[in-house]
Amino acid sequence: MKKLVSFLLVLTFVLCLIPAQKAKAVTEFTLNYPNVAAAMLVEYKTGKVLYAHNIQKQVPIASVTKIMTLILGFEAIESGVLTYDKILTVSAEASSMGGSEVFLNAGEEISVEDTFKSIIVASANDACVVLAEAVAGSSQQFVAQMNEKAKELGMKNTLFVNCTGLPASGHYSTAEDVALMSRELLKHEDYFRWSTIWTENMTNLKNNTMITNTNKLIRFYTGCDGLKTGFTNEAKYCISATAQRGGERFIAVVLGMENSDDRFSLAKELLNYGFSNYKTSTVIEQGQSFEGSAELIVRKGKKDTVTGVAAQDVSELVEMSAKPQYTVTSVPNEVISAPIKEGDVIGKFIVYSGDTEIAQVDMLAAESIDKLTLGDYIKAIFARWVWV
Repeated sequence: MKKLVSFLLVLTFVLCLIPAQKAKAVTEFTLNYPNVAAAMLVEYKTGKVLYAHNIQKQVPIASVTKIMTLILGFEAIESGVLTYDKILTVSAEASSMGGSEVFLNAGEEISVEDTFKSIIVASANDACVVLAEAVAGSSQQFVAQMNEKAKELGMKNTLFVNCTGLPASGHYSTAEDVALMSRELLKHEDYFRWSTIWTENMTNLKNNTMITNTNKLIRFYTGCDGLKTGFTNEAKYCISATAQRGGERFIAVVLGMENSDDRFSLAKELLNYGFSNYKTSTVIEQGQSFEGSAELIVRKGKKDTVTGVAAQDVSELVEMSAKPQYTVTSVPNEVISAPIKEGDVIGKFIVYSGDTEIAQVDMLAAESIDKLTLGDYIKAIFARWVWV
């Protein structure tokens, strides 16, 4: 027994001499394509930039432009301006587009659903103009809306001249702005109805067009489910690619690459870098309450208390080996008075990583509470009198 104790003591001493292994630090991404105009990697939820090369350089982006076209199209669906089963008539302007197309004829009819499919899978210029005219009345009015939306999203170095990305003087964007509109498009879940189609025969169209996805990563990169490729002689080869594995999603933007294979290769390398080195950590979930946000006093309400819950999710991007510690402080309003509607802002949550504040989130009322009426006061007084 004494020998065993002695052995354990020696073993403990030896282990204490071995230095603790530090978490492996993330190495900086190495760009092996010096001729690329711009490249970028961002994490979808947080928007954190993990790699940046010339991301504010204004360059033509070819059909990557159609990301914004699709955003406005989905907004039209969600607002009720369009429905997927609505039938649209192809104009002469739309049928004359050329480039990538599904060979629509002037006067031909096409459903809104097939219009979206043609744009997302085949990058069809003719379908883009059909959609633009349906949303805004004309392609020119639609382009004005595209530029307004760009301003709304904070795209400071973008100007759209058309809805297709076909060569046009003064039509440009940046990798940074492409990442912004890519994140916005991914908020529209209907996009994924068509984004992973590889090939399909469009039997509803007069020309019975066979479409093939322009994004090879859809088929050859695990988790890839979008977004948009582009090519013109001026813009060269471009892509905004996204992939999701588990709960992680990254967006890789590559603009102005000399050849198509290198475009896809660099996008894959960027995505691999993200998945290998980073993870998102969920700090707050929408609807969650915390210490200090339950049973908050309500003045003049038919209920005396209300619970405050988080208005939205909060996630933080961390290195794969990191084990962050978070705290959430509840800061309700000093006075919370009825009437209260469910969802009213009644305070805020402050999120800390260690001693550093990383986010603030609105605290919302979990339920509606009506204001006491004169009759309620009279009933309360009468009830007290009865019990005296």
